[in-house]
Amino acid sequence: MNINKSLLKLELKFYKIFAISMFIFMNCVYSQNIVNEKDIIYSAQDSIIYDINNNQVLLYKNAELKYANIKLNSGFMLIDFNQKTILSTGLNDSLNNYIEKPILKEDDKIYHSDTIHYNYKSKKAKIKKLLTEEDGGYLHGKEIKKDDEKTYYLKNGKYTTCSIEDEPHFFINAKKLKLIPGEKIITGPANLVIGDIPSPLSIPFGIFPTQNQKSSGLILPTYGRSENLGYYLLGLGYYLNIGDYVGISLTSDIYSRGSLRIGAMLPYKKRYKFDGKININIAKTKIGEIERDDYSLSKDFKINWTHQQNAKAHPNNRFSASVNLATSSYMRNNSYNAADYLTNTLASNISFQRKWTNKPYNLSINLRHNQNTLNQQVDLTLPELSFSVNRVFPFKKTIKKTWYKNLGISYNVNAKNTLSRPDSLLFDDISRNLKNGIKHSLPISTSFNMFKYFNISPSISYNENWFFKTKNTLEEDTVSGFWSIRTLQLSSKISTKLYGFLSTKNKQFRHVFTPSFGYSYTPDWEKEEFADLIGIYGTSTASKQSRFNMSLNNNFEMKVNTGDEEEKKIKLIDQLNISGYYDNILDSFKLSKININLRNKFFNRIDFKARANLDPYTLNPDTVRINELLIKSGRIGRLTSIDFDIGVSLNQSVKEKKSDFGTEEELNYINENIDDFVDFSVPWSLRLYYNFTYSKPLMEKETVQSINFNGDVNITKKWKIGFRSGYDFQNQDFTYTAIDIYRDLHCWEMTFNWIPLGFHKSYNFVIKVKSSILQDLKLTKKRGIYDY
Repeated sequence: MNINKSLLKLELKFYKIFAISMFIFMNCVYSQNIVNEKDIIYSAQDSIIYDINNNQVLLYKNAELKYANIKLNSGFMLIDFNQKTILSTGLNDSLNNYIEKPILKEDDKIYHSDTIHYNYKSKKAKIKKLLTEEDGGYLHGKEIKKDDEKTYYLKNGKYTTCSIEDEPHFFINAKKLKLIPGEKIITGPANLVIGDIPSPLSIPFGIFPTQNQKSSGLILPTYGRSENLGYYLLGLGYYLNIGDYVGISLTSDIYSRGSLRIGAMLPYKKRYKFDGKININIAKTKIGEIERDDYSLSKDFKINWTHQQNAKAHPNNRFSASVNLATSSYMRNNSYNAADYLTNTLASNISFQRKWTNKPYNLSINLRHNQNTLNQQVDLTLPELSFSVNRVFPFKKTIKKTWYKNLGISYNVNAKNTLSRPDSLLFDDISRNLKNGIKHSLPISTSFNMFKYFNISPSISYNENWFFKTKNTLEEDTVSGFWSIRTLQLSSKISTKLYGFLSTKNKQFRHVFTPSFGYSYTPDWEKEEFADLIGIYGTSTASKQSRFNMSLNNNFEMKVNTGDEEEKKIKLIDQLNISGYYDNILDSFKLSKININLRNKFFNRIDFKARANLDPYTLNPDTVRINELLIKSGRIGRLTSIDFDIGVSLNQSVKEKKSDFGTEEELNYINENIDDFVDFSVPWSLRLYYNFTYSKPLMEKETVQSINFNGDVNITKKWKIGFRSGYDFQNQDFTYTAIDIYRDLHCWEMTFNWIPLGFHKSYNFVIKVKSSILQDLKLTKKRGIYDY
């Protein structure tokens, strides 16, 4: 009986194992057939139920399905192989919250929904409550039909750039929308809804491109009215996408009373090669009528060109450009930017450099431009060519340690043409006003130690200047030809370092004293004919010179023992330099002025710089400088000038920003234009700059001082106020003053720029959507410089 029971149990176990094995075998074969036939791969965390009768699979908890270019995740999923459909829904938790909602990923697009019913054969789908992102914009829909692989139809749809999922702060509401992922969104009649309040702003239809590519299109203007310029349209234009590397924006500002600005901006970029931007603006500012006394007409232009070459594009050749040309009144009449308005000088440089691999040769060609907008003086260098041979050491391989082991020889040649004229007469009689010349230089130098502590640096420099014009004093004209001036300069310098130490209980003081004495001699190769030569390098180097030079440099430091392992190092004086020379060739006033320079930084926040000049010669009762040293009366010198600057920076911001978001190009653009972005990571910042200048060359003295400050403060996490101002003590008036207020409104932003004083007295108030997709959705109120 016991044996029969044992056999019965064994038989039951066998049948049970057989049944389970067959079930697993059938499921495995069935699943394998599905994978091979339909390429459907699925899984679930909780359970997978196979309904063989209905040919269905039910997936519970963290269900996942992969099919072709589609990946689907949800709390529950039903796959019907007869109907070729997939039903995907979420689950209700113990608190009846709807969780694990379906997430559909198709290629690189992600769709969030409540329910998805998808036919994987026809590619059609029905979706309830869809949310997806399209290139910075968000699309909401209550009922959605997927017509094919590329087209979605939405009923009661919302389009917004606000990232809040449930109730966005604003949206464009439309009963019908059509979505073609990666291309565009098309709407029927739609209106703008702000804070769940429908606005009267409506459109009969809308097309929103969503492809991540440049495309041509109209640039919408800002409209308004100016008291003196009339009604206006600002920024009206068109963007033309020429190709993958180049695009051009044509914009204009049009005023009803005749003022006009036309601009063209052409950005271009070829990855790993180069990038740049050309910006050209032409403006006409007309105020009043011709018959009236207040009538004025200004014609201005501004040209900007920046070009950068990738360092890896060509290791030996490099081309760059930074061009900034403008009429002297352009910034005053057409710019509201503080940096532009306060700039008094414009500079440009177009440069080409070449170096040779494994050779000491270097070539540089530059085109330069400098312009002072105050006195309207323009200086052009067209072009400047420099060729140099790096310093070579012919005796470097000498085994013995001799004075000529470090003997180095180099060669430099510099040639350029210059034109310096007022901007109104710049191109008048160019041949007469153009100056040019060529300069050769062959320096030979070495250095060695003497008595272990002294460094000796002798040098010989041969220079030759070439001239191509001279004055004809009889005819008061210039004569072309060729002349050269050759000079030889010998010099030697000896220097050393002396250290002084003083210790107390918790402090150590160190003084580093670096005296330097030198002598330079230039033979007298001067000729009378050299006095009339016209060139850019001058003829003064031909005169005889015998000069003793002196420089005394000081550095003071203190170390404080704080009880920790590391001592705290404090610089008391970063640099204190006293210099001058004695020229024994001169008949009188052989001793130069004594120059004193002091530089220091306190607490890593305060920069202090001071400069002073002492005249060692006395003045007679008629305030005439005479050849008599003040040292005879017990004075080192007479103070002729002193000026110092104090700069205080009270902020903890990091100038260079780093982030894991965005591309490298976007981060580089932010760091290059850091002042154009609002940084809420810094709670407050304040920068002060004070300048004092005192000058008394003889008896008359002049004092100039000014103070400037700028900064910003975060009132809350969303409010920031910036300010800039100063005071000119000489003119007894405020300098350029501006107040900027910024408010972060999540997907919107508000800016208020106010200039309360001066010629640029104005304000500009803007509320706009942050996203560039809807950049024209904004409200603007402004009062310009011509409206006060």
